[in-house]
Amino acid sequence: MTMSTPLEQRLSDFDRLARARAAELRDADGPLTDLRRAGEAAFTATSLPGPKTESWKYSRVGPLLEVGLLDAPRADASMPDLPDIDGLDAGRIVIVDGLPRQLPETSVPGVSVTRFSAADPADLAGLGDLADLEGRPFVALNGALIEDGVLIHVGRGVDAGTLELILAQNADGAPCGAHPRVRVVLESGASLALVERHIGTAAVFANSVIEVQVGDAARLAHMRLQLDAGAARSLTALDVAVARDGRYDLQQALLGSTFRRNEIRIRCTGPGAEVAVGGATLTRDRGHLDTQMCLEHAVPHCRSDQVFRALAGERSKTVLNGRIHIHPQAQQTSAELSSRNLLLSHDAEIDAKPELEIYADDVKCAHGATVGRLDDKALFYLRARGIEEASARRMLSFAFLAAVVDAFPLPTVGDHVRSALEAAFDRPAEASQ
Repeated sequence: MTMSTPLEQRLSDFDRLARARAAELRDADGPLTDLRRAGEAAFTATSLPGPKTESWKYSRVGPLLEVGLLDAPRADASMPDLPDIDGLDAGRIVIVDGLPRQLPETSVPGVSVTRFSAADPADLAGLGDLADLEGRPFVALNGALIEDGVLIHVGRGVDAGTLELILAQNADGAPCGAHPRVRVVLESGASLALVERHIGTAAVFANSVIEVQVGDAARLAHMRLQLDAGAARSLTALDVAVARDGRYDLQQALLGSTFRRNEIRIRCTGPGAEVAVGGATLTRDRGHLDTQMCLEHAVPHCRSDQVFRALAGERSKTVLNGRIHIHPQAQQTSAELSSRNLLLSHDAEIDAKPELEIYADDVKCAHGATVGRLDDKALFYLRARGIEEASARRMLSFAFLAAVVDAFPLPTVGDHVRSALEAAFDRPAEASQ
């Protein structure tokens, strides 16, 4: 199969290979049998997204259909280099090509980090309940092809401190299909800071699913860093449920790659739930970054606030589809979404589509999106004071992202994000561009 093979044939080949791999795993003994069978059934019943699939309008699946991207990962693959975040004190969870390779030894009573394969079956009850499979073939594929995963469990009223979750590629960059799966459960009154890092620039297909349950009055500060670009094919589904008086704070810093798409679904399931979401993104060269965001207010008296800031340079593409759904019973809801975007070149593309769907009458909601360019007057002001043009553009661009970067709850992570984004901004564009 080559890049010139018709799309229909490539989709057919991918589907055939995926079903063959799922059949190999279907009847394997262990706690994941039901998840695999449900994933296989859903994948078989759902078509892969094509040019006419509305939610995939700006993300064509071609980069995911290349030879080798469904190969099984090697359990003995070399560990990659995993640079530290300066000053971060956290237990480290490492998943390489979808396989757990390192778990922390936690001494905090009530906190456990366990491989699915070693977990008590009772602890895995409900696995997959949050990740809806309908119309989501790649979430179904993750379930069908999962080989293992990680369960993070924080008991009632326990402060678990900080954990670092690393989803990485093998050191050799050998093409394969990785299907990481993580489940995070915070019981009532629990708290956790989770730093999620995606590492790797090779042509590996990482199809990740993360399920998060935030219990009554629990607090989760979730920091997601996707700061490696290159040829990575990354598709991540994040499904979150926030119970009564719970608080979920998701702050993200993202770079584009050959293909990167994040599907985020957050549901307020208990009165008093609060959600805050932030995203600072930068795409360069021909990088692609697609964020599909859906926040559902299913009960009354909940709040959500979403702030997205994006920079797009050269011939890159950034996509944000942000949807807020207010259910009929969700009275006295407060929900806002702001998407502001800057084009750094004439050839870059930003597709911003905020959506607000309201079925309740006692609500306070707002949403909006802007796409523009750097302010010429502000640029002239800085140039007139002796600042070189490149430095002036850098200063203005990162002042634009500050609303999100400054909101990271751990200063050490915020500093790391700032340095990584600045390095990506400063590097020369690819010569072919």
